Amino acid sequence: MASEDSAEEKVISMLNYLDVGKGEEIVFIHGLGNRIQAWAPQLELTSQYRLIIIELRGHGHSPEKENIQVEFFAKDIIEVLDYLNIDKAHFVGLSLGGIVALEICKRFKNRVKSLILCNTTYYIPTLFGNITLEKTKRLMKETSLDHLNDRLIKKCLYNPEEKKVYELAKNAFYIREDTYLQSVQSAFGRNYFYDLLTIDVPTLIIASLHDKVVPIHNAYLMHYMIRSSNLIIFENTGHLSNIERPELFNLAISRHIQEYRNKVS
Repeated sequence: MASEDSAEEKVISMLNYLDVGKGEEIVFIHGLGNRIQAWAPQLELTSQYRLIIIELRGHGHSPEKENIQVEFFAKDIIEVLDYLNIDKAHFVGLSLGGIVALEICKRFKNRVKSLILCNTTYYIPTLFGNITLEKTKRLMKETSLDHLNDRLIKKCLYNPEEKKVYELAKNAFYIREDTYLQSVQSAFGRNYFYDLLTIDVPTLIIASLHDKVVPIHNAYLMHYMIRSSNLIIFENTGHLSNIERPELFNLAISRHIQEYRNKVS
């Protein structure tokens, strides 16, 4: 975890992160309202890779409450990599984390070995976002955070009655009242449509047939626009593919990185 024992470390003390495992570095970027525990099923990969699991500002135990925006998420992550002396890495982003990964590829392409974009999109229209924001504000006034958390989890999962999966998802979410609304609107209006055409690093797109949060057509379009991409679609899976299908998800990551190694060797 980042500490505040020196001036150098204070540069990244705003972020809470986990650095575990040995091998090629993979950076994991969680979705809206999530925290480090969202990637618990991926800890099995530590036998093969070094995992850098980051909590975005305004999320989990990362204390920063200002500038809750995608460009700052991206800069923060690069600062963590600088501190850890990691020049390049593979980036895995789910939902909002996928948008952050696209921002990193846009601004810091020289730091990206490959992308794995999961249950995400390239564009959240401002109008649609504002409708979502107003609905969220109303729910936060009318109900408890625990109830809101439960509603979000049930919307995200294909089968919320599957107890083990539900508990993993529940542990992944950590809604902070002080920053959640800022986080909801952090990506509104950002359009990476034309940026997709410029992505030339190996890219894996993971989508779910029954994702009620990010419709699957987003994945098809990204796959079409990113020339160096592959697309995997999980059936009987909702928005949290890494939690709902951990074995398939982890296998997809390992195969993607092995393909990358084969190309560069």
